[in-house]
Amino acid sequence: MKGLAGRLVLRPLALAPARAALAVLTVALGVAAFLAIRLANRAAIASFDAFTRGVGTGAEYVVRAPFGDLDERRLSALAPLRRDLWIRPVLEGSFSREPDFAAFQILATDLVGLGGEGGDGAGLPDLGGALVSPRLGLAPGAALPGLVDGRRVTLRVAGLLPESPGRPAPPPTLLVLDLPAGQALLGRPGRLDRLDLGPWPGRTPSREAIAAHLPDGWVLEDAEQRASSGRAMSGAFRLNLTVLSLIALAVGAYLLFQAFDAAVNRRRETWALLAALGCPPRRILRFVLLEAALLGSLGSLLGIGLGWAGAQGAVRFVARTLEALYGAASARHAALGPGEAAAALVLGTLTCLAAAWIPARRAAATPPVQLLARGAAARPMAWAPLALGGAALLAAGLALAFLPRLPQGTLWHAYLGSALVIFGGSLASVALLPALGALGRLVRDWRARLALRPLALPTGRHGFAAAAMAVAIGMTVGMGVMVRSFEATVEGWIGDSLRADVYVAPLGAGGAGSRHRIPEADAAALAADPAVAAVDRYQAVPFLFRGRPTTLAAGDFAVLGTRGHLPMVAGGASREVLARIRRDGLADPGAVASETFARRFGVRPGDRLDLGAGRRLTLRGVYGDYGNERGSLILDRPVFQAWTGEARAASLALYLRPGEDAEAFAAREARARPGLLLRSNRALRTQVERIFHQTFAITYALEVIGLAVALAGLVQSMAGLALERRGDLLTLRALGAGDAPVAAVLLGEGCGVAAAGVLGGLGLGLALARILVSVLNPQAFGWTLAFRLPWGALAGLTGLCLAAAALAQWPVALRAARLPVDRQAEEGAT
Repeated sequence: MKGLAGRLVLRPLALAPARAALAVLTVALGVAAFLAIRLANRAAIASFDAFTRGVGTGAEYVVRAPFGDLDERRLSALAPLRRDLWIRPVLEGSFSREPDFAAFQILATDLVGLGGEGGDGAGLPDLGGALVSPRLGLAPGAALPGLVDGRRVTLRVAGLLPESPGRPAPPPTLLVLDLPAGQALLGRPGRLDRLDLGPWPGRTPSREAIAAHLPDGWVLEDAEQRASSGRAMSGAFRLNLTVLSLIALAVGAYLLFQAFDAAVNRRRETWALLAALGCPPRRILRFVLLEAALLGSLGSLLGIGLGWAGAQGAVRFVARTLEALYGAASARHAALGPGEAAAALVLGTLTCLAAAWIPARRAAATPPVQLLARGAAARPMAWAPLALGGAALLAAGLALAFLPRLPQGTLWHAYLGSALVIFGGSLASVALLPALGALGRLVRDWRARLALRPLALPTGRHGFAAAAMAVAIGMTVGMGVMVRSFEATVEGWIGDSLRADVYVAPLGAGGAGSRHRIPEADAAALAADPAVAAVDRYQAVPFLFRGRPTTLAAGDFAVLGTRGHLPMVAGGASREVLARIRRDGLADPGAVASETFARRFGVRPGDRLDLGAGRRLTLRGVYGDYGNERGSLILDRPVFQAWTGEARAASLALYLRPGEDAEAFAAREARARPGLLLRSNRALRTQVERIFHQTFAITYALEVIGLAVALAGLVQSMAGLALERRGDLLTLRALGAGDAPVAAVLLGEGCGVAAAGVLGGLGLGLALARILVSVLNPQAFGWTLAFRLPWGALAGLTGLCLAAAALAQWPVALRAARLPVDRQAEEGAT
């Protein structure tokens, strides 16, 4: 950058490094928030895809049962297809490594049919051991201790999974066994979870020809459909995080506009002189935009570094949440590729250019005579049209978000409505500035009157600082109310649902993808314990309903109906619904569905559901459930066992006899059965609450980033406002006012702007919260939440933000008050 452009762009930045650094930091924080979430989402979903595929790369079709597993003996029916297709049988299970209980996926297949390639290509591995990822850091022959279905086992590393260029690397938590060894380890002889099918070179069998040879009850689906359904299930969760990160960048855009507006105003003499000397307006426009591009590029580069660092923590959270809600996801690190870095650089630079465009146009188009007018104050904003326009956008956003009768999963109206609410609310918050200015005329203290007087006719700098604060506060309030509503709903759900005294699960089980089961011997022994009055066995298998994955589960309705409880939302009371299903049995099978299932598939009590394989039932009721997003259809245990053949329980709910101590019972049985995890009712509730707050940890971090950006903008605004009011400050100094009173005037003006932003943000946040609670959650996840306002938290947030604004602005106000007269004039000209 040389010549005139260099002097006009670089010299002002060198003369005011703090101002430039603040603009760079504003861009960096916004870009970092966006990039961290983008990298974390990409790493987690890549891991999710890797688990979905397993070693099935190259498969074109997948064969599975609608629910339950496949009988290996029926494979002979596919013999005619082997001329055109290779067929790979697959059995899946879960393994928990000791001592950290890290979750691994077991994938057993025909290694002989695959060619038996170990990591070194030296022929068949030991078919009794496991192939592991090289990234696990274990050599062939090493021992891998852990748990399978509550049993302690030690796997032997037989070899390393090959990593080929151009193909996805196997996830580090994947264990591949030969099929007979896997069936023996998992206790499932002769059973399969799916078949992977792919054409031999030169062969192209039709889908119809393949389906014609499938045994009754087996389903053919595209392999890519299976992977895309997994991505789609987590899409809403990941999109919510991305939208939150973009809001932080939007807050920065408001503040950048204000910063460039101030920069253009400070240097109006320079632009006027250039115009008077014949410099074309287009060239002046380029000079301003060149400065914006430089600051945007520097901020984006810093944001890329901060974003990559933040992604390393964010990816662990995203992976944990995806694992808990949707299945296995092993990502623990996020890589920064050139594409993501370029996208962040372009996004940050374009945000700066967009923020500078209007001030740059004004600098280029304003006649030199107006620009050279010394002491010309910034023009007041036409706040009345802004208020009316903001209110109209708010109303339009709410109306759009609450459009009736849209299909489940439709989210565009909610996001677009939220955007209109955010934009409209930020504009409407500007209308609060004149109200605060009018309030200043009612106070007697001269410092307060002088502080609030400029707010009666707010300038663009006042308005955009208040708008940015309103957006940041609105995001925080909206998410805070949603989290509190979710928390209150889940607390009520836990109170209704968790009524057993002790809950039992295999040690190491966790997340929606866990396939651990309780050994039947342990389940029978616990049921026969004299301290146990009743046992409800929970069972579950993956289930395809109308081509989409969900869960088919079972409970003992005789126990659940008399001792437990399902919080019903449709169909009648829990006790009556469960008793009827138990009474009808296999003669007229019935089921209850989670609210998520009912919303996702558009079913209601009384509907007849075709599960495939000739299995049909009547939906008797719908209950509230917040355990998973894909939904569950629950049968009575005898019907479930007759249809699936699965007898092993995933968990047990134990109801103890009167007088028995749940904590003592759990501790005693845990010592006797080290492969099981036993938790009392109180301990399980505590864990559920901990997991709940952990799930929202990243949203808290994004809210803090948004507030930090808004506070940084207030400080920046404070410096600009002090320069605009240098005439008033000089008059006060001439009248004998000391540094503290002058600083108090500046601080009061800044706090008035902050107060307008906070009050506007509270209203904006409540509107946003209503959309999140009443529209976005039911549409995206199928969950109905009770709307709850955390009055104490809202009051605390208001006080905290005003106090933080005052603390952040006081040093700037004091510095401006202490500036000598010649320095104030000097800074006004730069």
